[in-house]
Amino acid sequence: MKRVGVTGAAGFIGSHLCERLLAEGVEVVGVDDLSYGSVSNLTRCLDHPNFRFEVLDCTKQLSLRAAFAGCDAIAHLAAKKIPRFGGVLATLEANVSGANAACAVALELDADIIVTSTSDVYGMATPPFREDGVLTLGPPTTKRWSYAVSKLYDEHLALALADERGLKVTVLRLFNAYGPQNHVSWWGGPTPVFIEALVHGEPMEIHGDGLQTRTFTYVEDTVDGFVRALRTPEARGEVINVGGTETVTILELAARTQELMGIPDPLRARFLPYDKLPGKYQDVLARVPDTTKAQELLGFDARITLDDGLSRTIAWHLERRSSVSASGAAAGS
Repeated sequence: MKRVGVTGAAGFIGSHLCERLLAEGVEVVGVDDLSYGSVSNLTRCLDHPNFRFEVLDCTKQLSLRAAFAGCDAIAHLAAKKIPRFGGVLATLEANVSGANAACAVALELDADIIVTSTSDVYGMATPPFREDGVLTLGPPTTKRWSYAVSKLYDEHLALALADERGLKVTVLRLFNAYGPQNHVSWWGGPTPVFIEALVHGEPMEIHGDGLQTRTFTYVEDTVDGFVRALRTPEARGEVINVGGTETVTILELAARTQELMGIPDPLRARFLPYDKLPGKYQDVLARVPDTTKAQELLGFDARITLDDGLSRTIAWHLERRSSVSASGAAAGS
């Protein structure tokens, strides 16, 4: 692994992966169309002699092939996430076309590739979720499942190319990654939304009764899963869960976030019933990974506790707010 191409490099996980690879002496070529990512996420990478960045739509195969020339591995992270408020077609097209292009380029280069999938493919299955377990998705009349379906297509495509054309691929199913540089809207999940609400003196928005469970994974641990997968040839052709081991309810997440921010009780939250959400929204009531395969095959264990990860993430949000306020003051002076 001497040169790695990263799609979605200016995004949340992608930018952290670029930093980790550069720190370990790997050359990195990052591409991103900046539709959701930000060049500011790459501040610590841009001046590095082993880093090159291109603004590029990764669904364009010829452009991607030119950018990744000489890469012996690819990490495909670029994607559109759950379309809560529309954008179903864009989600399907971007995720399917992106995987098609990234896998085709990997085949041309004879490069290893990590195809990033999601715990959302498990749908409403019974936890803990095993990689070879039954997937239980909701109906196509519910918009949120389009994301899971697009990622499930990516998985089938990758594994079929591995079987029939020798693609050297590993599929990673990620579980609720969070941390600094995450998108501060629902695109980034409940963690940044809760922190941003409290930072601005607003109540946290909790969907349903808040008793749905999640297993949050600090981004440093998530990236460690990528690096281990890239360095483990035995992982080729496998689907692997990358997630933490600490499962909490959304209510518990909200309470711990508020406590770590030094805000006293009562809980500052408002509850939004599911029938008030658009797109006939259905939620996953329990999301718990079985990480046995990652432990045995990759030697992976999530190490950052939720309280530690939340504290680091809160610090980033507060620093971000200070920077925005300072920029606004300077612009107005």
